[in-house]
Amino acid sequence: MGEQIVFGFAAAGAIGFSALVVALPGPFRATVSLIGALLSVAVIFVLLAAPFVAVIQVIVYAGAIVVLFLFVVAYLGERPLAGVADRLARYQVLAWIVVVVLAVQAVVVLATTRLAIREEPKPVGDIGSPEAIGRSFIDSYIVPFETTSLVLLIAAVGAVLLAKRAVQMERGR
Repeated sequence: MGEQIVFGFAAAGAIGFSALVVALPGPFRATVSLIGALLSVAVIFVLLAAPFVAVIQVIVYAGAIVVLFLFVVAYLGERPLAGVADRLARYQVLAWIVVVVLAVQAVVVLATTRLAIREEPKPVGDIGSPEAIGRSFIDSYIVPFETTSLVLLIAAVGAVLLAKRAVQMERGR
């Protein structure tokens, strides 16, 4: 029973902090909210008997990557948009329709799915060990793993190009 309560709080924290990442106007506060979301996910990993993944979640993501984000945000500072019109404003109604449709789909799926909590869960065995994680990456999930790394590389290159363009538009600031 206690695990279910902790899971509920961790899941609510992950969803709430993730919503704040998107909703907060300032990049610094959004990045700090990202730390809260990643820590909530780490708690969920602990509840799933994967302590190695939880520690990696905290060290790599909440520790290293988000701190890098914070350094970049602190280095660049707040930059106001210089009279640029929002090009996506005309799609705002369509975006809200998509959000409502997705919410209705989520309610329908949750209402029609039988979620059962087992009294005696299956033994986890060697699921969360570093060896099991490495074997699953190399054996079963090599294509999604490498695809994710490629997408992250493309995102990093795109972020550098966008930052370069912004600096050039400001005449080197």
